Amino acid sequence: MRIDYHDSGAVAKVIITSTVFECRKHNRVVDTALFLTPGNIAKRSGLFVLKSIISGKSRDVLRAYRVVIREVAR
Repeated sequence: MRIDYHDSGAVAKVIITSTVFECRKHNRVVDTALFLTPGNIAKRSGLFVLKSIISGKSRDVLRAYRVVIREVAR
């Protein structure tokens, strides 16, 4: 699972990329981040390589990034 944080000033995004073998973990991580940090938007794509982009205000996305890192280590 690969996690990238991109800050573009007022708007930021977290890109989570994983393979189809980590599908359940990928979905759990994205759902937990969206549940714990309201106000963010997620866009999912891919079939064999899953890619989710969580975007929103910088402070909210940074909080989601911390949740994602904590959830991946779990």
